[in-house]
This record gives sequence, C-alpha cells and structure tokens, in this order.
Amino acid sequence: MSKKRNPVTACELLKQLSQNHGFVRRDQQREQKRRELEALLRADEQPLVAELTRAGCTVNSVWDLVNTKTKYSEAIPVLVKHLQLNYHVRNLEGIARALTVPEARGRPAQVILHQLKLRAEMPHGELRFALANALAATGDAAMRADIELLLADPRFKDLQNVLILVLEKISARTL
Repeated sequence: MSKKRNPVTACELLKQLSQNHGFVRRDQQREQKRRELEALLRADEQPLVAELTRAGCTVNSVWDLVNTKTKYSEAIPVLVKHLQLNYHVRNLEGIARALTVPEARGRPAQVILHQLKLRAEMPHGELRFALANALAATGDAAMRADIELLLADPRFKDLQNVLILVLEKISARTL
C-alpha cells in the first residue's frame, strides 16, 4: 500500500526548489538563455524599428503593433518590405502578425502568400501559422486558386484549418 502524501502549497514548493542546487542552476541557465535571445531579437529587429519610426510609427518592437488597437496604415509598406528580409524567425512572425489587420488588405497578400510558399519545407511552426493567418486578413478572390493549391499540398497539411478559413473570408469579402 502506498503512503499518501500531504499536499504542498506553492510557497512550500518554491522554498523546496530554491534549496535544490540543480534546479536553481538549471533555472539560472534558462533565464540567461532567455535574456540572450531577447537581446539577439532586439538587435535583429533594429533596422525594422528604425524604418517604422521614420514612417511615423514609433515602436520599440514589431510586437508593439501586434498588441495595439491603434491603426497603423503608415507601417504596412514597411512591414511588407521587411517581411521579405532575412530576420530571425521570431521577428518574421511578429511582422506577419502585425500584417493581420484590415488596413493591410491588398498588395501585402501576394507577398505574404509568397513568403508562405517559400517556407513549404520549414518545420511546422508559429511563423507558418502567422503567415497563413495574415492571408485571412489580407487575401482577396484573386488568390483563391493559390490557396486551393496550398490546401492540396501535403506540406501545408498542418495549416489546413487556417487555409480553409482564408477561403471562407475571401468568399465573404466578395459577396
């Protein structure tokens, strides 16, 4: 018969973990890696942030656009340009998510579609999802055949639900 353990509060667990040297060391290493990645991403996106500022859209990060309700039409051409540049995948994801707004409808959709096609062999991930999701916001009826081809392509099977949503939104806009 197994011995029943007494419940441990969160405070008690944290105290136990803080006394476990292996846990503390691993936690410090994780935190150091997180800070290094954050610094790398910040440095990587500086050309984008600088150009957004010159366009009249002052942000500290592309993610500031993702998390705002304010319209930023002046940023759309800059975002489209930078989506095509060589940034860290996490920053490209932020650009794609920032393009998931109604004011990005039109030309950006073709660029977004092209970027998604370029990543056909990329492992499933947030960037591919963000690009497909951006198509739902920006796409138009002229893209229907391209979206249907992506749906039939097994390399995009992970995006099937989003691509179906893209077709539904495109159809709704043409009514």
